[in-house]
Amino acid sequence: MKLRGLDWLIIFVKSVVSALLLMLFAIGLLLLTEVRFHTVNWLKEIEYIVTHDVWDVVIVVGAMVLLWLWLIHFFYERALLAVIASQIGELRHHILTPDATGLDQQIRVKRLRPMVENVNGLFTAAQTAMTEEREIERSKDEMIANVSHDLRTPLTSILGYLGLVKNNPGNNLSKQDITKYTNTAFAKAEQMRSLVEDLFDYTQVAQVDFKLRWAPLDLTAMLNQLAVNYELEAEDKAVVITAITNQTSIQMVGDPDRLARVFMNLISNALKYGDGATFIRLTAKVLPDNQVEVRVQNNGEQIPEDALSRLFDRFYRVESSRNLKTGGTGLGLAIVSGIVDAHGGTIRVESDAQMTSFIVRLPMEPTQ
Repeated sequence: MKLRGLDWLIIFVKSVVSALLLMLFAIGLLLLTEVRFHTVNWLKEIEYIVTHDVWDVVIVVGAMVLLWLWLIHFFYERALLAVIASQIGELRHHILTPDATGLDQQIRVKRLRPMVENVNGLFTAAQTAMTEEREIERSKDEMIANVSHDLRTPLTSILGYLGLVKNNPGNNLSKQDITKYTNTAFAKAEQMRSLVEDLFDYTQVAQVDFKLRWAPLDLTAMLNQLAVNYELEAEDKAVVITAITNQTSIQMVGDPDRLARVFMNLISNALKYGDGATFIRLTAKVLPDNQVEVRVQNNGEQIPEDALSRLFDRFYRVESSRNLKTGGTGLGLAIVSGIVDAHGGTIRVESDAQMTSFIVRLPMEPTQ
């Protein structure tokens, strides 16, 4: 942090003036030390004191020099404070600038460094808060747009097919056509219901005060039961679903309903998007660090590399268009990620030509 030329000039003028005042003050002190004057002229008296009272002169002059140096340092600090105050006033115009760095921390006065660091900390925090606020606004607008799109598409179909049935005064439509149209409208209504339910679940998971209902559970039994529940649906797609654990019973503490939702979403995704898969495998094992690892694997089509990092973003779909051909809402994996995070765990995905694996790690007991 550098001072301007005008700042140095002001410091110089103040230093000269203070030096003159201190000189007069020193002369006054030396004269006061004398019990009686030895001359009739104060100038000659000063000469006498300098000649006969050397130690008094040294002490007074030394004290004045130290005081003068302290004053110079004080003037320098004041000038720096003025510059810092000016820069702080300018910082508010740069809060929204991503590459703004705050105050210059190269400052010679050690006593002012903590203040500069604190100001920079507040500036960085303000930048982060503003960035997060803009991201929240952008995310909210994006969410509203996505929900509007995904609701409008099936709603348009519902109104269209029901309109054909309603506007049929002459009974020109056959019973088969009416059944077809009403079934299509019902299927679209189911898509809307699924989206609303997923949206409700996501808003719950995304809340700051989202709370889990902790309870003991048997993870092995849960995975076995889920494999049985999806057995018929898997058979319809010529897929074999199995559950394999390295222990007959894995006891842990978590939210049973929420964890079941996690694995149900992962299994459903494997059935919907694992094109060409012949099996879905659920595996679980206890790790040495008091964690359990669950893998939901299938040998279906590989997930594109550029999609792996975005799979858990809300409303993201690997499909090239938002045509709902698989009936997904784009919220399932975002819900999964939120529930796993709430348990203090992690989730990641690995995919290659042979295998796609969703890997969930959870603590055996709640983390403090």
